[in-house]
Amino acid sequence: MRNRQFLSVEARKQTHKERESKMKRLLSVLLSLLIISSLFSFASAQTVENAYTSSTTEYYPDGSYGITTITVMPSKAFGASVTSSKSYHHYSASNVLLWTVKLTATFTYNGSTASCTNATPSYTVYSSVWKVKKAQASYSGNTATGEFTVKRYNLGIPVETVNKTLTLTCSPSGTVT
Repeated sequence: MRNRQFLSVEARKQTHKERESKMKRLLSVLLSLLIISSLFSFASAQTVENAYTSSTTEYYPDGSYGITTITVMPSKAFGASVTSSKSYHHYSASNVLLWTVKLTATFTYNGSTASCTNATPSYTVYSSVWKVKKAQASYSGNTATGEFTVKRYNLGIPVETVNKTLTLTCSPSGTVT
């Protein structure tokens, strides 16, 4: 009987060691995941912290106006690259947003050169009398260009045409204008 209890105690010790080992492995995995996720969170926070936006307003004789906005999102986590967008928002004289066109571009830079790697046009129309007839983007070297043609219609006949060109340029240091 005593021998049985001794084996039972040994078996318990072995089971306890196995559980302890499993717990240590689980704790290691969880701690590793926590460290990795905090690194990604830090990189994301760094990117958002360094983002910036600037705007300019143009006024037209008919009372309408447009606001051009540049938004820059640097990517510190994945090397020297930056994604930027330039938007033009067209408003009526009564302050109603009629349509928006947007150029989004990605640039890489290294301190001595910069180049555009992608450019995409997009648009949103908020008034049924306006239609986007052209929305295209191109890039060359360190510059991205978006060309847009937007027309206003009255009874199906075009009565006003707005041609808008948006340009984004990246410097070798990563400054986008």
